[in-house]
Amino acid sequence: MEKRKIIDMLQNIKSNITTIYTQVLQNIKEQTKSGDTETQKSYSQYILYSVIIVLINLVGLTLYFRVDLTKNSVYSLSPISKEVVSSLEEPLTIKIFFNKDLPAPYNAVYRYLQDLMVEYDNAGNRYFHYEFVDVEKQKDAASDFGIYPVQIREIQNDQVKFRNAFMGLAIIHGDLIEKIDSITEPEGLEYRITTLIKKMNGKIDSLLKLKNPITITLYASSNLPIPGMQNLNERVYAEVQKCNIRNYNKIQYRYIDPLQNPQGTTLAQMYGLPTLRWPRFTTMEGRAVEPGEGMVGIVVEYNNKFETVQILSRSIFGQYSVGDLTRLEDTLNVAIDNLISINPKVGYIVGHGERDINDEQNGAAQFRKMIGDMYDLVTIDITKDEIPDDIATIIINGPRSMFSEYELYKIDQFLMRGGSAVMLLDSYVEQQMQGMQMFQRPPQALPVFTGLEGMLAHYGVKIGRDIVMDKQCFIAQQRGLGELTIYFAPMISEEGLSKDNEITKYLKKIVFLKASSISVDETLLKENKASVQYVVKSSPYSWLQQGNINFLPWGANPPQDSSLKQYNLAVLVQGNLQSYFADKQPKIDVKTKETKGKDYVQEEALKQSVKPVKLFVAGTSEITGRNIIDEEGKSPNAVFMHNVIDYMQGNYAIPQMRSKGLSFNPIKETSDTAKSVIKGINIAGLPLLVILAGVLYMWRRTIRRRRIEEQFSSMR
Repeated sequence: MEKRKIIDMLQNIKSNITTIYTQVLQNIKEQTKSGDTETQKSYSQYILYSVIIVLINLVGLTLYFRVDLTKNSVYSLSPISKEVVSSLEEPLTIKIFFNKDLPAPYNAVYRYLQDLMVEYDNAGNRYFHYEFVDVEKQKDAASDFGIYPVQIREIQNDQVKFRNAFMGLAIIHGDLIEKIDSITEPEGLEYRITTLIKKMNGKIDSLLKLKNPITITLYASSNLPIPGMQNLNERVYAEVQKCNIRNYNKIQYRYIDPLQNPQGTTLAQMYGLPTLRWPRFTTMEGRAVEPGEGMVGIVVEYNNKFETVQILSRSIFGQYSVGDLTRLEDTLNVAIDNLISINPKVGYIVGHGERDINDEQNGAAQFRKMIGDMYDLVTIDITKDEIPDDIATIIINGPRSMFSEYELYKIDQFLMRGGSAVMLLDSYVEQQMQGMQMFQRPPQALPVFTGLEGMLAHYGVKIGRDIVMDKQCFIAQQRGLGELTIYFAPMISEEGLSKDNEITKYLKKIVFLKASSISVDETLLKENKASVQYVVKSSPYSWLQQGNINFLPWGANPPQDSSLKQYNLAVLVQGNLQSYFADKQPKIDVKTKETKGKDYVQEEALKQSVKPVKLFVAGTSEITGRNIIDEEGKSPNAVFMHNVIDYMQGNYAIPQMRSKGLSFNPIKETSDTAKSVIKGINIAGLPLLVILAGVLYMWRRTIRRRRIEEQFSSMR
């Protein structure tokens, strides 16, 4: 269809050129009937060339091509972005609210955004539109979409000044609106826009399929003596109504006063709303307040699931009040997204002390937030539940206790059905001593046994009972102590990252922490028609710490260089695998009264995978902790873990889109000798080139002068 349009356009242009040329010739003939033929010919050629140049420029506005020579195609749309905007089935508009007179580096962001919108427009179908809104003339337009100015710094007249500027966009798709409040850098912008569009497509489908309404309930005790309680019900209702319009009227609103409804107090406590208590006191206005208790908060419910929205705020002096409700609509939308599961589900195995996805300090809460833009992390208690059929990938992240045979059987059969698994397993766990001993003895590293080790060995992957130490490691800056070398935190350079796999293909540096070595039985994998990719490796200057493991930074001494070598830290196995229970049946502990002591039907185990399996194994779960993954998910380690989940889910094109940006492409480290050579070339190289060019020019002039002298001397 597109080729037909281009051919028709070229034919029209050809016809226009012929018509214009004929008219020009006719005019010239009439004006130069008595003139010279050569003059007439030169005029016609001049006019023809001018017409062709103009038409070529007009064609270039519509038909043009560009070549992106950057390594990761930073300035071109990724295939997944083109697919998303070219397959739209309803109108989608992107409104950009951006001040034009911004200082550097924000003006570069504006130019990048302009180029990006052109790319989207060229790839999109007739339903895609974009618009740059003049915020100077339409100041209220941004606030209508929930876009508010951000504070930036600029230098004027040698003075640093602060100003408010609009740097955001809103995406309108049907009745849905999503926004990006602050666009202060170009990195990751395409990824954010494309994932939002995909999310909106999924949300529309989910909302239209809802059979029951989403319930939003305000629990607010009318006797709460805190600021902001005035007309709270009306203000919340107004925000809910705006949210309802943009969610296809699928919301039902309720208000419950726990003071008037005794059951309301029980319900509010069940949802985890905080209870406030106060003694008798007198307000600043002189009003006496009797002692009592109350609560305030919002609960969003659907299909036996709920999300709690806290609207209480607390000042630095400890005084409670109802917080600002201007962004309540956005918060409610996030809660609704979590409830209706608009993203694909990823299973998170629990029941054996795995890292808690709700624990901000020691768990994997940052990891959950990071992948939440594309996936819903669903906990599966493997001690009680089966792995649901709608789960394509499971994550086993740092278990601390033994799995039963039947629990291993559930995981094994999930893989035999063609599932994907990410296993991040620790060989040791650091335990702090309690009581007085904590001041006398350092933390102990205790071995961890889960039973997964035997199953992985059957598949051909073995996790070593060791910790990989590396000379090429993270160096911490300690106040008063100087540099502190953390040998158990290898810095993985580009040489240690596989360039044959999308997970690490676009990364140049990540860090691992307290990782064990991994070995693979490639012969066994070949027999099962499976293959392995060594995704992450340490540097060649590594060694193993075994036996008495010590995680104190100053407790390790590197051995001689002759004994150092490279070790595998993460591997990816793909293909067919043989079941761990191919020759045996798992022991099932039947505990219920109805079946205890009675016969029961047991399914026949799949002895071979019916579809290709994807199994990612790393010898550490520390790479999902808050020390490694940043809150915004922009660090190389965060991108690495997101890429792992994308790959296991079959989203192979997304890692390239996410990798665009300079923060993932640091300058390659060179030796001190190479740095000195490069510095010398930069300082002395250019003058030497100029001198050499001058000498070469003089030499050529001398040769030319001699040739001329010889020619004239031969003529005498």
